[in-house]
Amino acid sequence: MSPLQELPAATRSNAHRRRNFMAKLRVDGVMLDGEDDIKEAVTNAFQRILEETGEWRLSIDGLVFDSLQLADSEALETPFSEEEVLVALSNLSGDKAPGPDGFSLAFWQQCWDFVKLEGSLERSLNATFLVLVPKKGGANDPKDFRPISLVGGLYKLLAKVLANRLKKLLGSLVSDFQHAFVAGRQILDVVLIANETIDSKIKEDLRGVLCKLDIKKAYDHVNWNFVLAVTEKMGFGSKWMGWIR
Repeated sequence: MSPLQELPAATRSNAHRRRNFMAKLRVDGVMLDGEDDIKEAVTNAFQRILEETGEWRLSIDGLVFDSLQLADSEALETPFSEEEVLVALSNLSGDKAPGPDGFSLAFWQQCWDFVKLEGSLERSLNATFLVLVPKKGGANDPKDFRPISLVGGLYKLLAKVLANRLKKLLGSLVSDFQHAFVAGRQILDVVLIANETIDSKIKEDLRGVLCKLDIKKAYDHVNWNFVLAVTEKMGFGSKWMGWIR
């Protein structure tokens, strides 16, 4: 246990707040310390990272993907059962920070017996707070921060319900060489395979080339139209794609 974890909760909270507080920011070699200047600099920096470039993109029409069987595609779009939603809710952590609506997941878990009767969803449930989390101590450059979306509890619940359905079929769509983020597969298997490959080359005294690719902000740069196009190509139905959209 770290020394910080041994402190009282209030003390830990204050320590985290001081560590995450952005008092100044270096942009293009200039140190900014005014609140308005920092806000504008952060907004501009992440807009450049996340905005569309308008560049020409390759078509995927000629590519072949593993696709869902029609029965599996239809199963994804069947009406949700109360039990299915309750299982997803029970698997979520209730003590996370609340989103823009002010309700933590603990509220939904404790009050489920009567809030479940509400049959409508407000469009505002898509609202989110964007929080910048420092990647390292002493962060003072926009690239040293990671943007995190602080979404509401109901949004998390809906996403969990969809994810629970999807993970049952994901293994049939994702290549066997993909070990991360797929249920039943271990990300460390890739590390072990890489180590065995290197050891084999060394023992056999053979030359080789090893490439380690780290795509900068790969997930941030994924175009949503591309994601939906691939999803359609894999046989997902229009209703499911509408939920994701």
